[in-house]
Amino acid sequence: MPSIQTTIIIQAPPELVKDRFFDYAAYPTWNPFMVSFQKYTNTSDPQLNEGDELQIDLKLKGMKHTSTMYPKIISKTESSLVWRGVLVSDWIFYGVHSFTIEPLDGGKRTLFVQSEQFGGFLVYILQLFGVLSKTKESFIEFNEALKDEAEKLIN
Repeated sequence: MPSIQTTIIIQAPPELVKDRFFDYAAYPTWNPFMVSFQKYTNTSDPQLNEGDELQIDLKLKGMKHTSTMYPKIISKTESSLVWRGVLVSDWIFYGVHSFTIEPLDGGKRTLFVQSEQFGGFLVYILQLFGVLSKTKESFIEFNEALKDEAEKLIN
């Protein structure tokens, strides 16, 4: 199955990167890819937790319109987040999106990894129309914006 993986090194400690990354309510102020991000289950707890269902409006790089997805968090640790989104059913389209925050140089810098594995027959159609390459460009744009946000906190 097709997949995308992007990485970036952030010149900030992992704690600062985690603070910005997990502050999803602030995404509209800096995140060019996930322009709206909210929980629609377990809304009394602002923390992201396994089992939480999300509503995320995505804007692919270079596009004017947004698309909405409704993934469910399948794994959450202090330094990672994984969700799974499905369009109608698994055989049509699904994606498993993960984020990992890893310390470098004894915690002075951070490696941020964002990846997604896709499945279902629709993924091949999306690939033909360049949607997966646009998605990768959007992941890179997200990573760069997170880097800028985290590095602002140390300067």
